Amino acid sequence: MWYMDSSAIIKLIKPEKESAALIKKLPPSLITSRISRVEVARTIAKHEPDLLDAAYDILADIQMIPVEDSIITIAENLPLHIDFRSLDSLHIASALAIRNALKGIITYDKEMVQAGVALGFNTMSPGIKQLMNR
Repeated sequence: MWYMDSSAIIKLIKPEKESAALIKKLPPSLITSRISRVEVARTIAKHEPDLLDAAYDILADIQMIPVEDSIITIAENLPLHIDFRSLDSLHIASALAIRNALKGIITYDKEMVQAGVALGFNTMSPGIKQLMNR
């Protein structure tokens, strides 16, 4: 199973230059934080409102991790070298909470790649080579 953040989910909805590479490498089992639903829906509603139904269809196919107190506690206690905004902290905390079940993180956010690598995750950003994928 791979953790997918909202930067990658949006590429499944709104065609971008990396979308074809992402679809080609898309693993069969995906999971994300429940906050991705808000991030994706708000972004698509603002920039591509005609794709909102498609966004909800794609989100429905991705398993969601609820934002529970345990996730918040992990986010609050991330190492100091992980310098994230609140929502990104919740994403990486969600991945950490299920670390043993994950093969890695799919993201197009450079800071998320860096944090993932620093925390020992494999990362994947199909279609982009310079994000330190490993």
